[in-house]
Amino acid sequence: MSVLALGQAFGRVPQRWTADSIALSPVVHDQKRVNVAHAHEAAFVTLMLDGDYTEKAALRSFRFERFSAMFHPAGIEHQDFIGASGVRLLMFEFTSELIEDMRNRSLRDLSGSRAAWDLLALYRDAPHIEQLEFESRALELIGRIAPLARTTPRDLPSLQRAREYLHARFRDRLMIKDIARAAGVHPVYLGQVFRRQFGETIGAYVNRLRIRAAADQLSSTDAPLADVAFEYGFCDQSHFQRVFKRLSGRTPTEFRKNSEALRSVALL
Repeated sequence: MSVLALGQAFGRVPQRWTADSIALSPVVHDQKRVNVAHAHEAAFVTLMLDGDYTEKAALRSFRFERFSAMFHPAGIEHQDFIGASGVRLLMFEFTSELIEDMRNRSLRDLSGSRAAWDLLALYRDAPHIEQLEFESRALELIGRIAPLARTTPRDLPSLQRAREYLHARFRDRLMIKDIARAAGVHPVYLGQVFRRQFGETIGAYVNRLRIRAAADQLSSTDAPLADVAFEYGFCDQSHFQRVFKRLSGRTPTEFRKNSEALRSVALL
C-alpha cells in the first residue's frame, strides 16, 4: 500500500499553501481513473469542489456531491474512483501531533458543517493573506475538525503571555508553535481561544501591531518604504503596501504625505 507524505497527492496540484505541519492543496483529475489503494501520513479533509468522485474506505463507499467533505484520520487505507467528467478536490492536511483526542481517529462526514464552510473560505482567501494569518485560521479550522481531548476554559495568564510575546517579537518571522510554546499551551487551543478573547486571529493582531509601528516611522522619518517593510516583518514592499492600505484605507505614500502636511500646518 502506498503511503503519501504531507503535501503529496495523486492528480495535478496547481497550487499549495503550507504552514508548519499543515498543507492546503487543490487537487485536479481531468479524466476518469481509479487510484490505487493508499493512505496518508497526515490526517486530512477532502472537500469536493465539482466533478464525479467516489471514495471507498473502512468498508464504506461514499459518493461525494458538490461541497461534500470527509475527515480522514492519518493512516487509513482508502481508494479513489474518479468519473468521466474528472474532479476538483480540496485537500486540507495536518499532522497527528495537532490532534490529541482519540475520538478523532475515525472517518467523519463534515458535509454542511461549519468546518466545511470555513475550509472553503480559507481556500478562497489563501492567495491574498499573509503566512501567519493562514496558519492562524488553519489552526482554528483544525480545532473545529478535530477538537482537543477536553474542553479547556480560557487560560487568561497563558493568553496574556502569548500577547506579551507578540508585542515583543512582532517584527520577527513568527510561527504559531513558537507563540504557543512561549504561552505554555497547545497550538490548536491558542488558535481557537485567541480570537475569542481578543476579537481577531493572531495573524490579524500581529498585522495591526506592525502597521501601527510602521505608521509611526512613516510619519517621523524619510526611510524608504522597502526599509520600513523589512524592519517591521513584511516579506517585501508590495506586501507591506497591500496590508497597510487594507488596514488604514491609504497607501503608505499617501499616509506619509498627509503626515507631512499636518506637520507643516502645526508649524504655522
